[in-house]
Amino acid sequence: MQKSKTLRIKAATIVGLLSLTSICSHAAPDLDEARSLVGEWVAVEKLISQERSDWGAEREIIADMIALLKQEKQTLTERIDLAKAAFSEADVKRSALVAEREEYIEAMTFLGAQVAKLEIRISELHKKFPPPLQEEVSVSYNRIPKPGVDSRLSVSQRLQTIVVLLSQADKFNGGVQVVSKIQDLASGPAEVDILYFGLGGAFFRDKTGQYAGVGYPGTEEWEWKETPESSAAIGDLFDIYQGTAEAEFIRLPVVIK
Repeated sequence: MQKSKTLRIKAATIVGLLSLTSICSHAAPDLDEARSLVGEWVAVEKLISQERSDWGAEREIIADMIALLKQEKQTLTERIDLAKAAFSEADVKRSALVAEREEYIEAMTFLGAQVAKLEIRISELHKKFPPPLQEEVSVSYNRIPKPGVDSRLSVSQRLQTIVVLLSQADKFNGGVQVVSKIQDLASGPAEVDILYFGLGGAFFRDKTGQYAGVGYPGTEEWEWKETPESSAAIGDLFDIYQGTAEAEFIRLPVVIK
């Protein structure tokens, strides 16, 4: 009986082992699949974690770039505002310069017209200048353009020429001077001394004192007139001027035109 029981236990054990083997043989594929799924899940979790880490780093970089771009934008905006202000100021200055230039052109045009009138007037007066003065102002006078002829000189240069010429004429007119030269008289050419009283008149006499007379500005040039009846008085005038005679009142011939 004991032997029979032992056989039954062995048989049950064998059956159990066979059943377990059968179950294990059927469960093995499911376990491998589970292991594979767990491995894939772990890999996905690692990937997600890595992606989160990378995204965090990239987000910080992007945030820094956004902050930098905002700062650049602000800087550019400020520069644009400054440029606009500079352009506005430049426009104001340009407008002022344009207005000033127009005023300058207008003033120079007006001045040029006045200078042209003065040049014509001086050309007319030059004929009535005493010969010594004509010689003295010849350089300035030759710079004056002829009527209807364009000048290379600027308006300011032409005006300066007029000022210099008039200054020379004013200096001559404010003094008395004696000039010796060959004078063409009615009686013929003779060496005479001429005493000029500015631009208004002059007296002359020859070296012998025989011929004497007066000079005065004519229509085209200076005119000379002998006055033999006044030769003594004119001689006294020269003596007083040269200091060889005492000063006194002298009656002299005068021609006024």
